[in-house]
Amino acid sequence: MHPTLLKINLTFINFDIKAYPFFLALAASVVFFGSLYFAKKRNLPIRDSFWILLAMLFSVFVGARLLHFLLNFGLYQNHPEKLWSISTQGFSLFGGILAAIISGFFACRFFKINVWKLGDTVVPFLGIGIALMRVGCFLNGCCFGKITNLPWGVTFPFFSQAHKYQLSQNHEQLFSVDPVHPTQLYELSAALLGSFVAFYILKKKLPDGVAFLVFGIWFSAFRWVNYYFRVVPVNFDASPNFYPIFYSFTIGICVFLLYNKLKESKL
Repeated sequence: MHPTLLKINLTFINFDIKAYPFFLALAASVVFFGSLYFAKKRNLPIRDSFWILLAMLFSVFVGARLLHFLLNFGLYQNHPEKLWSISTQGFSLFGGILAAIISGFFACRFFKINVWKLGDTVVPFLGIGIALMRVGCFLNGCCFGKITNLPWGVTFPFFSQAHKYQLSQNHEQLFSVDPVHPTQLYELSAALLGSFVAFYILKKKLPDGVAFLVFGIWFSAFRWVNYYFRVVPVNFDASPNFYPIFYSFTIGICVFLLYNKLKESKL
């Protein structure tokens, strides 16, 4: 696609249908209803699964806002109303996933459902949901990458978020926009690949939880790499090493649990 045409399309979609809120709602619907349908196919109690998934869905938005608050404290200190805003801006993906895991764990204990089996049921659709969210990010122009000369670099419109950032770094760029890494599309591809692998694993005779843990390892590793291609938000107050440490810790836990599961299955 010609860069000029790309700019026109992105601007048009962002203005008319508010791309990110639309795709965020679509992603939430796909994860919830897709997981509910899959739960029925995997012989999980449908009524109990409904309430567990609903609790997890609510927790996603609470956890995503809470982690964003902790990592961007200065922003909320100056604008405390943003903490309670129903706006779709101001979320951290892994905060939402972590909150959903915690609430899902306790909900599964309450309803006496195998938490690993439910995790395997949700994770393929989580990958699809993340991919849809990143479509919204790409069309909205947020979560953009650093400047690149690679042939697949994307040039966003004038006065887009990417252009404003470049302008803040170099005031001579008022009449030009440099191409950037399409980090949204990188993550979209990684999420879909993780979803495909999860579905593939579920066809094999493997212990419950393997698909969930493999997805966690793969996607955390990808996010670790993608972090270095993405521009850090201006309001980010945490240490630059926060996310690399967080991802490495997540990978370590998932590898440990996966090793034990596979070891137990061979006994």
